[in-house]
Amino acid sequence: MKLSHFAVVQERDGASAILDHPLVHCFDDKQVVLTYVSRQALIDYFHVPRDRRITLAQWNLVVDRNLDAFKGIIQMKYANGAWEVHTTPCGQSFRKLVITLGDMQRSGQKLTIEVLNLDA
Repeated sequence: MKLSHFAVVQERDGASAILDHPLVHCFDDKQVVLTYVSRQALIDYFHVPRDRRITLAQWNLVVDRNLDAFKGIIQMKYANGAWEVHTTPCGQSFRKLVITLGDMQRSGQKLTIEVLNLDA
């Protein structure tokens, strides 16, 4: 099944205290699919110096600007069955993927961090 309606979740209450990874949600028909993009994978992919602090909001912007590339990565990983079921404390279930450095490298996509203008 082809996934649709991809969007980066920009604001999540308490997200920085619980999870510090960009989140992309999309749909497999009516089933919500959550994809977390590993923050460490982004740091490693873009060779960000360890002393450089990039906020969740900034990483969300990077993922959003590269969303077309991430769509392909997510589609491929989902089609390969590389998802698991995530159940919330209130009993809702979602399909969940985690994008790793290897996923980004194997995709052949050219991702960019230019939107942050780190040299400024």
